[in-house]
Amino acid sequence: MANNETRELADLAEVFKALGHPTRLWIAKNLEGRELCVCDLVAGTAEEFSSISQHLNVLKKAHVVEGDKRGKHVFYRLAYPCIPWMIRFMEARDEFRHLPPEEQARAQEEQRRQLMDYLMRQKE
Repeated sequence: MANNETRELADLAEVFKALGHPTRLWIAKNLEGRELCVCDLVAGTAEEFSSISQHLNVLKKAHVVEGDKRGKHVFYRLAYPCIPWMIRFMEARDEFRHLPPEEQARAQEEQRRQLMDYLMRQKE
């Protein structure tokens, strides 16, 4: 049975589940700091329109992306601007494994600092 803390994390778990596909990770990375329409995402992935639409529906349902309809197009943006940073941080783990422990700690701290700087600029 779930306790209060795990129940509160259920929405966040849905975000991670939604990101659990390579195409959806690609979409999240490519929405960093900008809005794109489905046609842009189709062009970038070479996947079918219907496939990208399904991936976007998963991301919308988990509140990872938000969309605005403008004319005939819907433009999507990230609801969590930190997701691309999280992805990059996780991608870098393989690179960090080859560093001595002190350098791993420095590199991770630098990434954390950059993320915090980025998030603070978003509030301005």
